[in-house]
Amino acid sequence: MKLNTLQLENYRNYDEVTLKCHPDVNIIIGENAQGKTNLLESIYTLALAKSHRTSNDKELIRFNADYAKIEGELSYRHGTMPLTMFITKKGKQVKVNHLEQS
Repeated sequence: MKLNTLQLENYRNYDEVTLKCHPDVNIIIGENAQGKTNLLESIYTLALAKSHRTSNDKELIRFNADYAKIEGELSYRHGTMPLTMFITKKGKQVKVNHLEQS
């Protein structure tokens, strides 16, 4: 599977960002403390429905925001599949191919 797009809303230090991934190689560069690791963490979190850096999902929500949202589109042999994670201070909702996961 390949990640085609990634959209973040109120995720860590990101207000809103949309990333369109190249099908082969993507390089992330930037100064220290600008969000490179947060971007990689968001991909991990969307794929596994949990962060590798914290067990408290509330920490993923941008300061002074009510929620965080991670959306991605994967391509695979049979087509594409959307993934969505919506995180609030009360919990999270995960959807794979528009179907809510428990």
